[in-house]
Amino acid sequence: MEEMRKTIWLPVALLVLSSLACGLFGRAGEALEAGREAATAVAELGAAVGEDGLATLVPQLIEEGAAADDSSDDAPIGPEIDADALFDLRSYRLRITTEWTSDEGESHVTTLEEARTRDPWARSMVMQGMTDDMLVEFVEIGDQAWMCSAGSCTQMPADSDEMESAFGDMGVFRPETVTDDARFLGRETVNGIQTRHYALDLTQMTALLAAEGHVSDMSGEIWIADEPDLPKFTVRYQTSWRVKRADESGRQSLLHEVYDINVPFTIEPPEGADRSGLPEDVPAYPGGQQEFSMAGMTAFSTDDALADVAEFYREALVAEGWTLESDEVLEQMVQQRWTKDARMVTLVASAQDDGTSVMITVDDGP
Repeated sequence: MEEMRKTIWLPVALLVLSSLACGLFGRAGEALEAGREAATAVAELGAAVGEDGLATLVPQLIEEGAAADDSSDDAPIGPEIDADALFDLRSYRLRITTEWTSDEGESHVTTLEEARTRDPWARSMVMQGMTDDMLVEFVEIGDQAWMCSAGSCTQMPADSDEMESAFGDMGVFRPETVTDDARFLGRETVNGIQTRHYALDLTQMTALLAAEGHVSDMSGEIWIADEPDLPKFTVRYQTSWRVKRADESGRQSLLHEVYDINVPFTIEPPEGADRSGLPEDVPAYPGGQQEFSMAGMTAFSTDDALADVAEFYREALVAEGWTLESDEVLEQMVQQRWTKDARMVTLVASAQDDGTSVMITVDDGP
């Protein structure tokens, strides 16, 4: 009977104490070491209380271990952020807001809003506040991209493979670098997502920034996603600090938020961006692959021969009311100049090994 008790209770006690250690430490390696220590402790405990006493004590340990395990979901744990946490999402939006408020009360706000979708691969970025009344918009959809500012858009090719590999990339922001010293504040719902909320100790960062200027009173908080069907990513991060220089002083703040997780939405080309980049009376070449476009200039390529491209525009521009002023044909190049009222179109087409490249410029005159 004594050997049977040893055979039964010793492994059970070891399992209970190891489980308690795992719950406390949360790491397999430390739990294993704790288990080894538990084995020694069980042997010493058995010698002290005897097998009958150990048989009474172990069920109590089992009950306490189960109670500890039941409450583990509510136990505060340190911040955990998954690497490439946003990569496997279907879609998301991101907003970064910085604000400077001087001691005199003047305020300046800069925002960057980004949206990404996986099906189709698309991305949009809108930056505002860098200069007064200036808005910059950048959009990628499939193999096309646009950059628009001050009412003018530039169109260029996009790399969908690069767009895929960069999905979920938050640029220079790396929240995991500021979570070493954090204090758990509780659970909160932020942007519709259950999160763990932490206050950050940014003393070391303050010291680093102070070496570059007069920075003090830095504070920060972070909210990390805590839902079973989502990776652990930064839902919200906010920080602020005081700046004092010879010519100005005030407070700087930064707010970083991720929202609309896996919400279906569509990213459209920028308002007013024409996919061809040409005015209505200058036809786009059928099947041409857009290479570049901006106000008054468009470039494209085609698999068709140089002579076919030149002949298409001889007919198409006449049909649109343009007058051919010159038509120079060289061995590997054609240059045409067309006019309509005070406007002018210049076409330069060059033969390539795999087809023809074309540049069209439109001058709307005075």
